[in-house]
Amino acid sequence: MSVLRQRDANIGCRPRRGIARPLPWPTFLTGFLRGAFFGLLALSSPALAQTVLVDRIAAVVTDTVITESDILWYLALDPETPDGAFSEETRARALQQLIDQTLLHQEAKRLPALTIAESEIENYLAQLRARFPSESVFRRRLAAVGLDERTLREIARHRVEILRFIDFRFRSFVFVSEQEVQWYYETHVAREARRRGTAPPPLEDVRGLIERILRDEKTKAEMIAWLDEARRRAEIVLYPPYRSLLK
Repeated sequence: MSVLRQRDANIGCRPRRGIARPLPWPTFLTGFLRGAFFGLLALSSPALAQTVLVDRIAAVVTDTVITESDILWYLALDPETPDGAFSEETRARALQQLIDQTLLHQEAKRLPALTIAESEIENYLAQLRARFPSESVFRRRLAAVGLDERTLREIARHRVEILRFIDFRFRSFVFVSEQEVQWYYETHVAREARRRGTAPPPLEDVRGLIERILRDEKTKAEMIAWLDEARRRAEIVLYPPYRSLLK
């Protein structure tokens, strides 16, 4: 990360708005309210008296804000994360993933005509729900962190845009050679079959799967290298407690 600065814990609050999104710097510097995470702020002026739900900032990536709610929503939508209170270490790992997602999404928004169809969002959400034991479990996790349907769809759209960018920027340039397919078949498929005392499946029966695995591995490697460079270029500001948790 090119810039890592720690900000005071009491000034990183803003009205709760959903997933992290770009804000102009003047708005970012002047538009946030003081207060505790999910606290209730009563304005003192009778003319302005109202109750405002506020949300603590966890990080800023260039001009994109990531809040504590974004972290909680990320964890709630991860079927590998157990229910219950999330430790600081768990939230810090989620924040790192959100920072990476933000860097990818900022680049994705530069693509011309990045239009996501509603059917793509529905398909993504269907696949996400299928990873949970049941629809009721999925809904219970959303309710536990205050994630409503509108925000859920915003998050889904955001993720589909990132996936579209990954396909365009990384996957489309990946090439898998015949030699690599043969190597994977011998060192993984055939070796595992011999270990189990069974005959390996014919190469042609598993070629498509092997090519997909190798393509995914190469895509991931290219994306990791890109993210390493993107983190060095970006201005990333971490707020307590994450400044001490993320190195």
